[in-house]
Amino acid sequence: MLRAVIFDMDDTLVDWSQFNSDWKTMRRKHLGPIHKHFSDKGYPMPGLDHIVDLFNEFNNKAWESAQPPDWKAPRQADVLLKLLQVLHLENEDVDLRHLQDLFAWEAAPGVAPFPDAVDALKTIRAAGIRTGLVTNASSPMWMRDRELKDYGLIDHLEVRLTAGDVGHVKPHPRVFQAALDLLEVKPDEAVYVGDRLHEDVLGAQNVKMRAVWVRRDSRMWADVDVVEEEQKDIKPDATINSLSDLLPALDRLFPEWR
Repeated sequence: MLRAVIFDMDDTLVDWSQFNSDWKTMRRKHLGPIHKHFSDKGYPMPGLDHIVDLFNEFNNKAWESAQPPDWKAPRQADVLLKLLQVLHLENEDVDLRHLQDLFAWEAAPGVAPFPDAVDALKTIRAAGIRTGLVTNASSPMWMRDRELKDYGLIDHLEVRLTAGDVGHVKPHPRVFQAALDLLEVKPDEAVYVGDRLHEDVLGAQNVKMRAVWVRRDSRMWADVDVVEEEQKDIKPDATINSLSDLLPALDRLFPEWR
Protein backbone atom coordinates (compact mmCIF):
# COMPACT_ATOMS: atom_id res chain seq x y z
CA MET A 1 0.00 0.00 0.00
CA LEU A 2 1.32 3.42 -0.96
CA ARG A 3 1.42 5.85 1.95
CA ALA A 4 4.09 8.41 0.96
CA VAL A 5 5.86 9.91 -2.04
CA ILE A 6 9.19 11.61 -1.39
CA PHE A 7 10.79 13.92 -3.93
CA ASP A 8 14.19 15.24 -4.81
CA MET A 9 14.12 19.03 -5.27
CA ASP A 10 16.47 20.42 -7.92
CA ASP A 11 15.81 19.28 -11.50
CA THR A 12 12.95 17.14 -10.17
CA LEU A 13 10.40 19.60 -8.79
CA VAL A 14 12.37 22.74 -9.62
CA ASP A 15 13.66 23.56 -13.11
CA TRP A 16 17.19 25.02 -13.22
CA SER A 17 17.52 24.87 -17.00
CA GLN A 18 16.77 28.59 -17.37
CA PHE A 19 19.11 29.74 -14.58
CA ASN A 20 20.39 33.07 -15.88
CA SER A 21 22.99 34.24 -13.40
CA ASP A 22 26.36 32.87 -12.26
CA TRP A 23 27.52 31.57 -8.90
CA LYS A 24 30.10 34.32 -8.38
CA THR A 25 27.38 36.97 -8.66
CA MET A 26 25.08 34.99 -6.41
CA ARG A 27 27.77 34.47 -3.79
CA ARG A 28 28.44 38.21 -3.73
CA LYS A 29 24.77 38.70 -2.93
CA HIS A 30 24.77 35.90 -0.34
CA LEU A 31 27.88 37.04 1.48
CA GLY A 32 27.51 40.81 1.09
CA PRO A 33 25.38 41.22 4.24
CA ILE A 34 27.87 39.17 6.29
CA HIS A 35 30.79 41.23 4.99
CA LYS A 36 28.88 44.41 5.91
CA HIS A 37 27.98 43.01 9.34
CA PHE A 38 31.62 42.63 10.36
CA SER A 39 32.77 45.80 8.62
CA ASP A 40 30.14 47.82 10.48
CA LYS A 41 31.43 46.35 13.74
CA GLY A 42 34.90 47.71 12.94
CA TYR A 43 36.66 44.46 12.06
CA PRO A 44 39.28 44.79 9.30
CA MET A 45 37.88 42.89 6.35
CA PRO A 46 39.34 42.04 2.95
CA GLY A 47 37.32 42.91 -0.14
CA LEU A 48 34.05 41.09 -0.78
CA ASP A 49 35.45 39.31 -3.84
CA HIS A 50 38.17 37.76 -1.69
CA ILE A 51 35.56 36.62 0.83
CA VAL A 52 33.58 35.06 -2.02
CA ASP A 53 36.66 33.25 -3.35
CA LEU A 54 37.46 31.86 0.11
CA PHE A 55 33.90 30.71 0.67
CA ASN A 56 33.79 28.99 -2.72
CA GLU A 57 37.13 27.28 -2.06
CA PHE A 58 36.01 25.93 1.32
CA ASN A 59 32.59 24.97 0.00
CA ASN A 60 34.09 23.03 -2.92
CA LYS A 61 36.47 21.18 -0.61
CA ALA A 62 33.58 20.27 1.67
CA TRP A 63 31.67 18.78 -1.25
CA GLU A 64 34.75 16.90 -2.44
CA SER A 65 34.89 15.21 0.98
CA ALA A 66 31.44 13.67 0.47
CA GLN A 67 32.75 10.25 -0.49
CA PRO A 68 31.69 6.64 0.16
CA PRO A 69 31.12 4.85 2.37
CA ASP A 70 30.17 7.61 4.83
CA TRP A 71 28.94 10.19 2.31
CA LYS A 72 29.44 12.87 4.95
CA ALA A 73 27.40 15.92 4.05
CA PRO A 74 28.99 19.35 3.81
CA ARG A 75 27.31 21.86 6.09
CA GLN A 76 27.01 25.52 5.27
CA ALA A 77 27.56 26.43 8.94
CA ASP A 78 30.91 24.59 8.90
CA VAL A 79 31.97 26.43 5.74
CA LEU A 80 31.10 29.75 7.37
CA LEU A 81 33.03 28.75 10.50
CA LYS A 82 36.09 27.91 8.39
CA LEU A 83 35.78 31.33 6.77
CA LEU A 84 35.69 32.98 10.19
CA GLN A 85 38.79 31.06 11.24
CA VAL A 86 40.76 32.29 8.22
CA LEU A 87 39.61 35.82 8.96
CA HIS A 88 40.63 35.38 12.65
CA LEU A 89 37.09 35.98 13.80
CA GLU A 90 36.38 32.55 15.26
CA ASN A 91 36.96 33.70 18.84
CA GLU A 92 34.67 36.68 18.56
CA ASP A 93 31.12 36.66 19.86
CA VAL A 94 29.65 35.24 16.66
CA ASP A 95 26.21 33.69 16.30
CA LEU A 96 26.43 31.30 13.36
CA ARG A 97 22.65 31.09 13.08
CA HIS A 98 22.53 34.89 12.81
CA LEU A 99 25.14 34.77 10.05
CA GLN A 100 23.05 32.22 8.21
CA ASP A 101 20.06 34.54 8.59
CA LEU A 102 22.16 37.27 7.01
CA PHE A 103 23.23 34.94 4.18
CA ALA A 104 20.93 36.32 1.50
CA TRP A 105 19.59 33.03 0.13
CA GLU A 106 16.61 33.26 -2.18
CA ALA A 107 15.22 31.74 -5.36
CA ALA A 108 17.84 31.96 -8.09
CA PRO A 109 17.16 34.07 -11.20
CA GLY A 110 15.43 32.11 -13.96
CA VAL A 111 14.69 29.11 -11.73
CA ALA A 112 11.05 28.03 -11.41
CA PRO A 113 8.99 24.97 -10.51
CA PHE A 114 8.21 22.62 -13.35
CA PRO A 115 4.72 23.54 -14.62
CA ASP A 116 3.27 20.16 -13.68
CA ALA A 117 4.77 20.01 -10.17
CA VAL A 118 1.93 21.58 -8.20
CA ASP A 119 -0.79 19.55 -9.91
CA ALA A 120 1.06 16.30 -9.27
CA LEU A 121 1.57 17.17 -5.60
CA LYS A 122 -2.05 18.27 -5.16
CA THR A 123 -3.37 15.03 -6.65
CA ILE A 124 -1.13 12.92 -4.42
CA ARG A 125 -2.15 14.81 -1.29
CA ALA A 126 -5.84 14.70 -2.25
CA ALA A 127 -5.60 10.89 -2.32
CA GLY A 128 -4.46 10.93 1.31
CA ILE A 129 -0.83 10.14 0.46
CA ARG A 130 1.83 11.89 2.52
CA THR A 131 4.60 13.85 0.79
CA GLY A 132 8.22 14.64 1.58
CA LEU A 133 11.36 16.13 0.09
CA VAL A 134 15.02 15.20 0.47
CA THR A 135 17.64 17.33 -1.27
CA ASN A 136 21.42 17.12 -1.41
CA ALA A 137 22.00 20.64 -0.13
CA SER A 138 24.53 21.81 2.45
CA SER A 139 22.28 24.64 3.61
CA PRO A 140 19.62 24.00 6.26
CA MET A 141 16.11 23.28 5.09
CA TRP A 142 14.69 26.47 6.57
CA MET A 143 16.82 28.34 4.06
CA ARG A 144 15.70 26.32 1.04
CA ASP A 145 12.14 26.67 2.28
CA ARG A 146 12.38 30.28 1.13
CA GLU A 147 12.58 28.99 -2.44
CA LEU A 148 9.78 26.49 -1.99
CA LYS A 149 7.55 29.24 -0.62
CA ASP A 150 8.29 31.47 -3.60
CA TYR A 151 7.59 28.58 -5.97
CA GLY A 152 4.25 27.77 -4.34
CA LEU A 153 5.41 24.28 -3.39
CA ILE A 154 5.96 24.44 0.35
CA ASP A 155 2.36 23.79 1.40
CA HIS A 156 2.31 20.57 -0.61
CA LEU A 157 5.37 19.00 1.05
CA GLU A 158 4.86 17.85 4.63
CA VAL A 159 8.39 16.72 5.50
CA ARG A 160 11.46 18.46 4.09
CA LEU A 161 15.13 17.68 4.75
CA THR A 162 18.51 18.65 3.37
CA ALA A 163 21.60 16.48 3.46
CA GLY A 164 23.17 19.12 5.70
CA ASP A 165 20.35 18.63 8.22
CA VAL A 166 20.87 14.86 8.32
CA GLY A 167 24.67 14.76 8.07
CA HIS A 168 24.91 12.55 4.99
CA VAL A 169 24.29 13.07 1.29
CA LYS A 170 22.35 10.77 -0.98
CA PRO A 171 22.83 7.90 -1.73
CA HIS A 172 23.57 7.25 1.98
CA PRO A 173 20.63 5.31 3.45
CA ARG A 174 20.33 7.53 6.52
CA VAL A 175 19.05 10.45 4.45
CA PHE A 176 16.15 8.43 3.08
CA GLN A 177 15.47 6.74 6.41
CA ALA A 178 15.26 10.11 8.16
CA ALA A 179 12.42 11.14 5.85
CA LEU A 180 10.65 7.80 6.26
CA ASP A 181 10.84 8.10 10.03
CA LEU A 182 9.37 11.60 10.03
CA LEU A 183 6.57 10.49 7.71
CA GLU A 184 6.02 7.40 9.87
CA VAL A 185 5.97 5.02 6.90
CA LYS A 186 7.85 1.85 6.03
CA PRO A 187 10.16 1.71 2.99
CA ASP A 188 7.82 -0.57 1.05
CA GLU A 189 5.03 1.97 1.59
CA ALA A 190 6.94 4.81 -0.07
CA VAL A 191 8.23 5.89 -3.47
CA TYR A 192 11.16 8.20 -4.11
CA VAL A 193 11.13 10.44 -7.19
CA GLY A 194 14.36 11.98 -8.50
CA ASP A 195 16.42 12.83 -11.57
CA ARG A 196 19.69 11.10 -10.58
CA LEU A 197 20.17 7.40 -11.13
CA HIS A 198 22.92 6.98 -8.55
CA GLU A 199 21.95 9.39 -5.79
CA ASP A 200 18.18 9.08 -6.07
CA VAL A 201 17.25 5.75 -7.63
CA LEU A 202 19.98 3.52 -6.24
CA GLY A 203 19.96 5.31 -2.89
CA ALA A 204 16.23 4.82 -2.41
CA GLN A 205 16.28 1.22 -3.61
CA ASN A 206 19.06 0.42 -1.15
CA VAL A 207 16.65 1.15 1.71
CA LYS A 208 13.97 -0.98 -0.02
CA MET A 209 11.94 1.92 -1.37
CA ARG A 210 10.68 1.92 -4.91
CA ALA A 211 12.23 4.62 -7.06
CA VAL A 212 10.95 6.60 -10.03
CA TRP A 213 13.55 8.19 -12.29
CA VAL A 214 12.61 11.51 -13.88
CA ARG A 215 14.66 11.49 -17.06
CA ARG A 216 15.30 15.17 -17.74
CA ASP A 217 16.72 16.35 -21.06
CA SER A 218 18.58 19.29 -19.51
CA ARG A 219 19.78 19.75 -15.97
CA MET A 220 21.78 22.38 -14.17
CA TRP A 221 24.33 19.90 -12.82
CA ALA A 222 24.28 17.31 -15.62
CA ASP A 223 28.03 17.72 -16.07
CA VAL A 224 28.74 16.19 -12.66
CA ASP A 225 26.59 13.12 -13.26
CA VAL A 226 28.24 9.80 -13.90
CA VAL A 227 27.92 8.90 -17.57
CA GLU A 228 24.71 6.94 -18.10
CA GLU A 229 26.62 4.07 -19.65
CA GLU A 230 28.35 3.59 -16.31
CA GLN A 231 24.93 3.51 -14.61
CA LYS A 232 23.30 0.96 -16.89
CA ASP A 233 23.00 -1.58 -14.07
CA ILE A 234 20.77 0.78 -12.08
CA LYS A 235 17.18 -0.12 -12.89
CA PRO A 236 14.45 2.30 -11.76
CA ASP A 237 11.10 0.84 -10.81
CA ALA A 238 9.64 3.32 -13.29
CA THR A 239 11.02 5.91 -15.70
CA ILE A 240 9.13 9.09 -16.58
CA ASN A 241 9.91 12.15 -18.66
CA SER A 242 7.87 14.64 -16.65
CA LEU A 243 5.87 14.86 -13.44
CA SER A 244 2.72 14.59 -15.54
CA ASP A 245 3.76 10.97 -16.09
CA LEU A 246 4.17 10.29 -12.36
CA LEU A 247 0.55 9.52 -11.51
CA PRO A 248 0.19 6.77 -14.16
CA ALA A 249 3.54 5.36 -12.97
CA LEU A 250 2.20 5.21 -9.42
CA ASP A 251 -0.90 3.47 -10.77
CA ARG A 252 1.33 0.73 -12.17
CA LEU A 253 3.43 0.41 -9.03
CA PHE A 254 0.56 0.66 -6.54
CA PRO A 255 -2.79 -0.17 -8.14
CA GLU A 256 -5.74 1.35 -6.25
CA TRP A 257 -3.61 3.98 -4.51
CA ARG A 258 -6.19 6.59 -5.49
